[in-house]
Amino acid sequence: MTRPFTLHSTDTAPEGSRETLQAVAKAWGAVPNLHKVLAESPAALNAYAALWQFSEATRFTPVERNVAYLAIIYENECEYCMAGHSGLSKSAGVRPEHLAAIRENRPIDDPKLEALRAFAATVTRHRGVATEAEVAAFRAAGYGNEAVLDLLVLAATKLISNYANHLAGTPNDAFMAGNEWTRPGRLARA
Repeated sequence: MTRPFTLHSTDTAPEGSRETLQAVAKAWGAVPNLHKVLAESPAALNAYAALWQFSEATRFTPVERNVAYLAIIYENECEYCMAGHSGLSKSAGVRPEHLAAIRENRPIDDPKLEALRAFAATVTRHRGVATEAEVAAFRAAGYGNEAVLDLLVLAATKLISNYANHLAGTPNDAFMAGNEWTRPGRLARA
C-alpha cells in the first residue's frame, strides 16, 4: 500500500518534531519509520513519545508490558507494530513460545500472562468495555485496579501507532526482518 505520507528526517520534519526525532535517534541508534511518519504532526509524534514514557513507568514488568502490547497489536491488526514489537519482545525476555502464541491469537501457558493477554485483547476489541467477570478474572490472576488503568496507557500508546501505520501504510524497517506478520484480516474494509 502506498499512501502520500512522508518519512521525515530531522532535516525535513516540522520544527516541533525535530527534537523528538533527535532523541529517538540517540536512544535507538536510528529513527524507526513510524516516528518518521508521525513527525508530520508534532502533536502526534510528541503524544506518542510521551505515552511511550508513561507506558514504561507503569508497574508492568518489561515482559508483561510486551505481552499486553502484542495482544493489543493483534486486535488492531497492525503488521508494522507486530513486526517491531516481536523483536522488542524477544529483547525484553518474552519466551519464544509465548510470542508465537500471541502472534497466532492462541492462549499462552503462563496463567498470569495469559490473563493479561486475554484482558488486553478484550479491552482493545471491545473499546474498553469488559464484563464484571472479565475484570474479576484479571484481578484473580494477581492484577489490581492500577493494572486495569495502566493497561489503558498501553492501549492509548498503541492506538496512536497502530492507527497511524494503518493510515500511512508505514513500511517495515530493516531491523524487523524475520519478524514480519500478516494480519488476520478481520478489520478489512470493503
